[in-house]
Amino acid sequence: MNKNLIFTLLSAIIFLSACSTDFELEAEWQDIPVVYSFLSVQDTAHYVRVEKAFLEPGGNAFEIAKVTDSIYYNNLTVELENLVTKETFTLERVNGNDEGYPKEEGLFANDPSVLYKLQADVAKLGEGDSIRLTFYRGDEVEPATAEIQMVGEIETSRFNPPERITRTRFTSPVNIAWTPDENASIFDVRFAFNYLERLSGQTGFTQKTATWIVNRSVSAPNNDGKLVAYEAGWESFYQALATQIPEVEGAERVFNSMDLIITGAGDALYQFVRVSRANTGITSAQSIPTYSNVDGGLGIVTSRYTTVRQGIVLADEALDSLRTGIYTRNLNFN
Repeated sequence: MNKNLIFTLLSAIIFLSACSTDFELEAEWQDIPVVYSFLSVQDTAHYVRVEKAFLEPGGNAFEIAKVTDSIYYNNLTVELENLVTKETFTLERVNGNDEGYPKEEGLFANDPSVLYKLQADVAKLGEGDSIRLTFYRGDEVEPATAEIQMVGEIETSRFNPPERITRTRFTSPVNIAWTPDENASIFDVRFAFNYLERLSGQTGFTQKTATWIVNRSVSAPNNDGKLVAYEAGWESFYQALATQIPEVEGAERVFNSMDLIITGAGDALYQFVRVSRANTGITSAQSIPTYSNVDGGLGIVTSRYTTVRQGIVLADEALDSLRTGIYTRNLNFN
């Protein structure tokens, strides 16, 4: 989820044009809003990114992308309506670079990084609330809209995995289970591996963290709030550690704890991933299917919720595998 979805959507549009023999490269000018937003009841502020996608006759898409006025609206009004409380709020236009959310460098202009912001203590969105975003671009243009439901709490199982993990053999799976809110359809599952490190010449230990990404898109549509279970292999755990923790001569490392992190997102993201995967592989056609839940535009508006279960520890046998295993034996864990 860290890549710029707007770039992905625009890339898909460009790819589609390249694959069609009937595509008119310099078509009539079209104003297409491209929207990206993940709302959460856990956030202190809500942000929405809105850009515009078009290619003027005779224009160069790569040059246009570098011009701020070409990709952002100057007179856009973004409104958020809570359909449950009947309250409507107008979002403030801000520079994401000043908000701690800089835009990645690339083909598109990144300063300013225009976002639309709403303080959470003003809107007070609740779990399960129905939300409508409306994008007004002028009196002569029909506004674009998107509607979602806010994803609520995810409850992790205390037993899958257990608080004390005894075995991490390659042939022994790790079972992960959680009970999500009924509005969550797709999940990112990962572990944070926390350890202490002291390099040669240092007097004290430094807290470090490596991340084991178990699966970025565990699907559970129409879960109705029921238990979701997923099974992973311990070998990928050790491979992740070996990839992220460098071998350093004289280093001392001590395992501290592991945190299970589960993020659930709404149906719009599930549908986007499902449609994107539907036409991939060696037998796929050239055209890339595109999913959007923005009426009158392109993009993804959805909701998310993150749960962190802290303090999972490895018992003696598991620690021995960490110290002597084929992937991690040169990482100097004590």
